[in-house]
Amino acid sequence: MGFCDDVCACGADLGGFNRRAGACIYPIGGFADSGETTVSEYEALAKNVIRRTLHIQPKENVIVETWNHGLPIATELVYQVRAAGARPMLLFEDEDTYWKSVTTLPESKLGQVGSHEWKAMSEADGYVFIPGPADITKIREAGKKYSAATAYNDEWYRRAKRNRLRGARLGLGYVTEGRARSYGFDVPEWRAMVLEASSVDGQQIVRIGRKVTRALAKKGRLEITHPNGTRFSCDLVGRPAGIEDGIVTKEDLDAGENMANIPAGEAFVVPDEKSGDGTIVFDRPIAWLGRWIRDVRVAFDGGRMVKFSASKFSASENEDLIRSEWEEAKGPKDLLGYLDIGLNPKARSGFLQDAIVAGNVYVAVGANDEVPGGKNKTDFYLGASLTGATITIDGRPIIRKGALAA
Repeated sequence: MGFCDDVCACGADLGGFNRRAGACIYPIGGFADSGETTVSEYEALAKNVIRRTLHIQPKENVIVETWNHGLPIATELVYQVRAAGARPMLLFEDEDTYWKSVTTLPESKLGQVGSHEWKAMSEADGYVFIPGPADITKIREAGKKYSAATAYNDEWYRRAKRNRLRGARLGLGYVTEGRARSYGFDVPEWRAMVLEASSVDGQQIVRIGRKVTRALAKKGRLEITHPNGTRFSCDLVGRPAGIEDGIVTKEDLDAGENMANIPAGEAFVVPDEKSGDGTIVFDRPIAWLGRWIRDVRVAFDGGRMVKFSASKFSASENEDLIRSEWEEAKGPKDLLGYLDIGLNPKARSGFLQDAIVAGNVYVAVGANDEVPGGKNKTDFYLGASLTGATITIDGRPIIRKGALAA
């Protein structure tokens, strides 16, 4: 659930719900092979997604969608779809053409999905998305025109759920040279971490998270503490706790949860939104369209985010980015959203995947209506991670200094 890191509606960087803005469609079955056989570094990832995440069966139809930078991943996915006896279709978004369209065409000509693409979706059983664009800074430059270019988004997800389309969003698509430059990451190190974290079996994540979700689903007072000054508590009211395990099951489809994030690994719950009290000092920065917002603090009193250091929140760097979103937002923007606890044993902090790192805690403020059990409908969202924290429920630890309690 802590996927608001790259191009979600609030402007934060990752896990974006944004799909793309109209792609070229290639029915792969008619392409000629070169005759060469090579071993792809993405073979294990592609097999995991096709076989475990989506359970693709012979003769099923699968759409693989990508941008330029994801094409090597997409071609391996196409091969693995064929190897499973299923039928692939590749949708390709050319980044240069995309940005030319966004910058030169009127908004009325952007964000359109044709009936032919809706038809393809209605006939598809599986869908794999390798996110883009690669250049995160251009989203910031495009401003409201980028929103116009992705205006179809809500409708796309409504149709995908209605059609019970089994989908996977690959976090490896966020590993680009452009993002790495913006955030100061080493690309090979980042890619290696995401590939390793993506290899974790969903059943292992479920086993790790079972004790955590049982605790989160009970009634009680949850408290988060950290030596950095964090001392925050809220009420758990018996709402179901979920696990993002990277597997799409029939039960998920029945609940309208048809898209898996890879790599996966989060336990999540919506507490009583009006019960937050105390201060959280996030030690992990928020990635925001190629810039960092560092040292974010939020303070709650009486269930609402209140003034702290002369503001609703404070940050040591780029605080104005949050403030502009806050000032323009409507709805219950000052209420607690949801909590995440990381479960992935191979993910590492320091990139854009902090929320899934085993033992990390991610706290969101504002919108939570897309999270099971959430009712906050607002256009404000703020979420960040804390490492090394201790979390207790009625005094019983579920995390001790950043490690999942045995």
